Amino acid sequence: MEKLIFEVVHGSQAFGLSEPTSDVDIKGIYVAPVSCYCGYLPSPEQIQISKDHQRFEIRKFFRLAAEANPTMLEMLWAPESCVIYISEAGKRIVNARSLFLSKRVADSFGSYAVSQLKRIKTHRRWLMKPPASEPKRSDFGLPERSLISHDQMGAADSLIQRGEMNDDMLSPNFLDIMNRERRYRVARREWTQYNSWKIQRNPSRARLEEEFGYDTKHALHLVRLLRMSIEILATGTVVVSRPDREELLQIKRGTWTFDALVEYSEKISERLNEERNRSRLPEFPDKEKLNQLCTEIVQEVQFVHGS
Repeated sequence: MEKLIFEVVHGSQAFGLSEPTSDVDIKGIYVAPVSCYCGYLPSPEQIQISKDHQRFEIRKFFRLAAEANPTMLEMLWAPESCVIYISEAGKRIVNARSLFLSKRVADSFGSYAVSQLKRIKTHRRWLMKPPASEPKRSDFGLPERSLISHDQMGAADSLIQRGEMNDDMLSPNFLDIMNRERRYRVARREWTQYNSWKIQRNPSRARLEEEFGYDTKHALHLVRLLRMSIEILATGTVVVSRPDREELLQIKRGTWTFDALVEYSEKISERLNEERNRSRLPEFPDKEKLNQLCTEIVQEVQFVHGS
């Protein structure tokens, strides 16, 4: 059977940003049964204990952590008070946690932050100016039945992007129809996403958006991720329990305007590139050392002490 080697409380509880209504998010690492390493049948890479409780098979954890996945790195630097269980094997991983750090944090933490900002902007656009009605093909001067298939559109776009086709090689009529089809499909996708968002909207997030004009909880995590990425590049450590806790909670409570948030994010994003260039972290982690550590732990847990 799988053997748990490390488990921590993650998320807002670990960041020091929890409130009475916050969930308790738990993440763990396990070594899979011997059959998963020696047999031919596929094995799960993670186990979902509950909505807020996940465990990652050690090889998946190592892959993600080596890619500077924020959640995996935060697990290794979780405050001692958040550690639920740690075996000797788990201690080996924590003791070697610096091996996972590299300049890739600029991309991973940064990309998470960018996705948060994109989500904030999209939701704000829907709040300020929601789509008026379901788009129809006739709104774009198109017949009810498409004259260009998805495959034809994709093939034409691909050839144009590769420089193997230009507008002069296509008839004006085809170009016009293709552009109309593209605008219609973009509008259709926007309408579908908007309605899905309305239906699935978290009630507490909806209240924040209606009160402040944007999702201030997303804003909190956007700022946290940007700051953490700069800290890691500058210091080579991951500060999980946030020293800027009060300011981050104030952001969640709407003290920053939307414009101030965007301005701050753009400024920090520029600084992130500068910090990456100055950082003493390696461009990539030492995969050979990490692979050796992972191998030794699997052998020790399942093949030496396992059954």
